[in-house]
Amino acid sequence: MSNALAIATVTTALAQIVRTAVQSVVPGSDVLTERPDSTAPTGPRVRLFLHQVSTNAALRNNDLLTRASNGNVMKRPTAALDLHYLLAFYGNENELEPQRMLGAAVRDIHAKPVLMRQMIQDAVASEPFLAGSNLVDAAEQIKFAPLPLSLEELSKLWSVFFQAPYALSVAYQGTVVLIESEEHAQAALPVLRRGEEDRGVNTVVGPFPTIERIHIGAPEARDRGPRPPSYPSAQLGAMVTIMGRNLGGETVTIRFDHARLSISKSVVVPLEDRSNSELAIVVPNDAPSQLEWAAGLYTVAVIVTHGAAERTTNQLPLSFAPKIVGIAPPNPVAPVSGNVTLTITCHPQVRPTQRATLLIADREVAAQAHPADTDTLEFLVEDVPIVTDAVVRLRIDGVDSLPFIRQEDPPPSRLVFDDTQKVTIS
Repeated sequence: MSNALAIATVTTALAQIVRTAVQSVVPGSDVLTERPDSTAPTGPRVRLFLHQVSTNAALRNNDLLTRASNGNVMKRPTAALDLHYLLAFYGNENELEPQRMLGAAVRDIHAKPVLMRQMIQDAVASEPFLAGSNLVDAAEQIKFAPLPLSLEELSKLWSVFFQAPYALSVAYQGTVVLIESEEHAQAALPVLRRGEEDRGVNTVVGPFPTIERIHIGAPEARDRGPRPPSYPSAQLGAMVTIMGRNLGGETVTIRFDHARLSISKSVVVPLEDRSNSELAIVVPNDAPSQLEWAAGLYTVAVIVTHGAAERTTNQLPLSFAPKIVGIAPPNPVAPVSGNVTLTITCHPQVRPTQRATLLIADREVAAQAHPADTDTLEFLVEDVPIVTDAVVRLRIDGVDSLPFIRQEDPPPSRLVFDDTQKVTIS
């Protein structure tokens, strides 16, 4: 941080850089730290003028809440400023002295855009009025960058200099100058007790747990390597593997929350099925689960418990598919007056508020209304197409059933369409 002499110190240091530059190409030239006016200076000169001071956008709010509720200063307020300079060049136009000096100034500022500590020390030593400047101790170094002013912006800038004729000029910005208040901050009192009964801080080792991705597969493929690609959706009886970071704990619970229905399921992960980076559970497929779960979209989160501390991960979406367990009447199905009624038995049960449709061939047919939870849905397919072994899918709340099974014989293991989920209409 710097005191009130910081701005003048920056101006003096920049003047020294420009002075060294212009004297290397035009001997006898000098730099004047004054505003342009109607009187042209004698001989080759550069007028260095600080025409604007603006608040630095990046650090303007860095010192908010510097006072306590009683008004005491807890941290010294600091002003973050950007300095805008105009360099105007004067000299013999026939010998192009202004242009030569401009080229040298741009060359040296571009080569040394950072105000080094030795430059600041030289500037402070050159002027008695800068004796109290402490800019050399500032943590932020001053950087100079050219300002690309358009002709319109440049004309507006020169218009503020009353009756001053335009001279060849260039603009630079110096950033950032931090000027600290001289108020004394109140020192913090010493710590007398660390935590309840001076037992220290109650910490939980490690950062927060995080879910990165979810893999869905068949339980029998768990130990197969490499791991098969993930299924598009989970279903009853499927293995759900959650991968992430810092998932280990004394107790680890996976929570499934349905996006539309008031269904929340929590499954505790056994110790042998979890590690710090991976959790694995098999979604139960017993009679209670067929009543309690529902197809659709879920959000998945992991709750990790260490003693009394409980941490919850981020949430990831998980689609949960219905499972077709029966289709009636059996194949082949004969239309009646061009229509067919198909009865689909599925798990888990479907709620009355859920949207259920059947996808067959090029048709999407809505289910007949059902006033209560049911695992049996009826679909009236009008003007039914003639198809052979057409794969059907049941869509509940936008999630399709999985019409395939994993075939192990003959090897290798592969996915094939399930013959029990095919319909022939003739």
